[in-house]
Amino acid sequence: MSSMTYPLPEKVIGDFLKVHEKIIVVEELEPYLEMQVKAIAKDYAPKVKIYGKTGATYFPRKGELSVRTVLTGMSKITGKETPINFDRLDSVYKEISVDLPSRPPILCAGCPHMASFYVIGKATGKRAVYSTDIGCYALGAAPPLSIGDVLICMGASIGVAQGISKVVDKDVVAVVGDSTFFHAAIPGLVNAVYNKHKVVLVVLDNLTTAMTGHQPHPGTGRTGMHVQGERILVERVAEGCGVKYVKVVDPFNVKEAENTLKEALKLESEPSVIVFRAPCALMTLRERRRKGEKTAAYKITEKCTNCMVCIKLLGCPALTLENEKVNINETLCVACGLCATVCPYGAIEKG
Repeated sequence: MSSMTYPLPEKVIGDFLKVHEKIIVVEELEPYLEMQVKAIAKDYAPKVKIYGKTGATYFPRKGELSVRTVLTGMSKITGKETPINFDRLDSVYKEISVDLPSRPPILCAGCPHMASFYVIGKATGKRAVYSTDIGCYALGAAPPLSIGDVLICMGASIGVAQGISKVVDKDVVAVVGDSTFFHAAIPGLVNAVYNKHKVVLVVLDNLTTAMTGHQPHPGTGRTGMHVQGERILVERVAEGCGVKYVKVVDPFNVKEAENTLKEALKLESEPSVIVFRAPCALMTLRERRRKGEKTAAYKITEKCTNCMVCIKLLGCPALTLENEKVNINETLCVACGLCATVCPYGAIEKG
């Protein structure tokens, strides 16, 4: 079997196809290369067999390619057994998975998005429609936060929210991250202003591109090479787009953030933008380590009635159950204080 790097001149690819009986195209997403190769083969090597994602499908068009997916597809094409016995692995997994605890993906302990989603749910009574976007905050759709009804692609939250606002008699809240706002949400915001869509755009500004590795973005004021540049603030961009109601709040200041969102929801026939700004918890921890500071984790006091409101409302990984009692894992706690804010009995205090 041979391989080739694309793109290449059409004749080079055609000559490559002529000397092979079978061509296997393995590619993520849509079968773009496969279709191009088939088009060239029609003129240069019409008898060559090309295998990929179309026709008799050997590689699925949905999902991601894995070692198993590729090996299975290659096995079907070549008629050879896979070097890994996947059936045996399935059997072993089925046997041991019974005892494995479920572990859904969750937000980090102290993540400001957790506070933001708590505020959004509290201000709307969880009766609004929430269109979310691509980023760490997509995890907010999972219980117990449950903020996120629609997730399509990067930048779609504001556009989807506008369409929904025209056909439902509910408040509509669009959620987007700071990095995604700059990357893909500004045109949608301009459209919302121009066409007077009654939607609230909540920008979760954690001062970084957290999901993919803490890369800088225009709102951080640093370039991709970490050179200091001009910091472009989300709120100023929103104002420049024509949004009249623009507010910046700290989501950990729950009462202020809640009142601000409620105020925005009362606006008629116009969009509003609220920037929930607080640094990513991982950045906060790194800064403390650089300064040699220790994190004073919160603790559960004797006032605790074990009502589990903190666990049921937030789902913070630092909140655990030990012997049926609520406990705070000091190793995970970043001392954000959100759990102390939601506790109805004032039973959570800073250590």
